[in-house]
Amino acid sequence: MSQIEKDVLWGKKKEAIVFPLLQSKYPDVYQTEDQFDCFDFRDDVNKIDFELKSRNMIKGKFDTIFFGWNKLLEGRARRESGYSKRTIYLFRFQNRADKRKHVIYFWEDDMEIPLDKMPFQYCGNFKRGEEAQKLVNLPQLWLKPFKELVYEPTESGVENNNTRL
Repeated sequence: MSQIEKDVLWGKKKEAIVFPLLQSKYPDVYQTEDQFDCFDFRDDVNKIDFELKSRNMIKGKFDTIFFGWNKLLEGRARRESGYSKRTIYLFRFQNRADKRKHVIYFWEDDMEIPLDKMPFQYCGNFKRGEEAQKLVNLPQLWLKPFKELVYEPTESGVENNNTRL
């Protein structure tokens, strides 16, 4: 099995762990079928995209956390087209007290930061033979605990009441 296949399988296992937690807050959420879909979860009723990034480290080990610039662009394009109302990035970290357990944080892209002001860096997973690519270099101070992710359904979907730190 190639390193990429191992990473995909590892990611799918983490999605299976997080999905019931997400479903407890968003009953209409489902896992996307295609492994190459830009987002891992979707709520069509409330028009919300969710992307899970699992990290095999403790939150705060680094000041920032990376995810693909392409995901940021796709999330914004879906919002601008009206396909989505919210884009939420979930981050799964190891629990500080017990590394076999995990903690979930999130960041919601409210699109208030223009793309030319969004922190980024060029780097890649060289263990997998990737070339450097543009990645969002998100400050971990912007992440909030999963328990603070608020679900408030309205007739037209979900209103955004989560503000960036």
